Amino acid sequence: MIRVGSLVEGEATPAAPAGRRHRRAAPLRLVRRRETLLVALTLAVFFITTALQSSFGSTGDIAYLLESAMPLAVLAVGQTMVCLVRGIDVSVAGILGVAAISTGFLAQDHGTSYVVLLPMALAIGAGLGTVNGLFVTFARIPPIVTTLGTLAIYDGIELSVAGSRTVVSVPHSYTVLGLGTLVTGVPYLLIVGVVILIVAALFLWRTKLGRALYAVGNNSEAAFRAGIRVNAVLVTAYALTGLISGLAGLVYLVYFGSVDQTTGVEQSYNLLSIACVLIGGTTLTGGKGGVVGPFLAAIFITVASEAVLVAGVNPDWQPAGVGVLLLLAIMFDRRQSGRYSLRELLLARHPRVPLSPPSEVTQ
Repeated sequence: MIRVGSLVEGEATPAAPAGRRHRRAAPLRLVRRRETLLVALTLAVFFITTALQSSFGSTGDIAYLLESAMPLAVLAVGQTMVCLVRGIDVSVAGILGVAAISTGFLAQDHGTSYVVLLPMALAIGAGLGTVNGLFVTFARIPPIVTTLGTLAIYDGIELSVAGSRTVVSVPHSYTVLGLGTLVTGVPYLLIVGVVILIVAALFLWRTKLGRALYAVGNNSEAAFRAGIRVNAVLVTAYALTGLISGLAGLVYLVYFGSVDQTTGVEQSYNLLSIACVLIGGTTLTGGKGGVVGPFLAAIFITVASEAVLVAGVNPDWQPAGVGVLLLLAIMFDRRQSGRYSLRELLLARHPRVPLSPPSEVTQ
């Protein structure tokens, strides 16, 4: 009788037990994770730039880089929600702008606290995001076409609210939160961003609705047959993206302390948020990804942008750099997913499903 594991007639040595293989593979998986790669790239850019310009690595500059990344990081978290359901929202910069200018005038003219304005920013964002979701889900207009149209509408709303005025002065409490630090090198705004990130991550990982976003993005027809209300999930995804974009508008106001008629669009936040999502590991084909990667990608892009300026590159080239970065991110996403196409992005529609699943499924 031959014992398991013995060598018989040139047999190869049996593989290690599954538990041992899992323990050996764990460090390799950690190295391969997109989040680990982004942290490594950010640190590499930071240390290389510091070696060339020592002041770049000062404690004050570190705090500045982290807090200046927060408006984009929060916006990228919102963009992730809609990308998980195989959508895309190019109106997020417009939503950010409307929320920022609306709350900004109340802060400037009446000294309203950002704590009081928080529900207003969330309501504005959720309302505008819901409009996007209704058009995509029930009017059957492709997401990119819908949000391009609503972007123009939201830009018009921002211009109408602003008129010829700009927000240039906000209460001191805004400055304290936007530019203050809890301890040396750890700005308050970073803590705000991390709290938003944790809440969004727990929502996706621990709630039924969060898991439904992944299911619908992976295969909406299969999700419908499993009893998921696909239409409701789609509208909710756009509403969540809008809600977080409105929150990003308030974060923008707190950090910069000023808002004008072009806020959001002028900073190329639409393209940057999409680039963050793709670089962070969420695919345009839906059902895969998370919010941690896009959040870290926003920090990486901010650090890289500042490093380029320190290197003496003309800032006029920054929009071109954003475009190149977005194209590279899309190419990498296509290689990773193996099923992305430009036609799918432009013309993709979710299958038409009833407002609720069949009765035999829900019972």
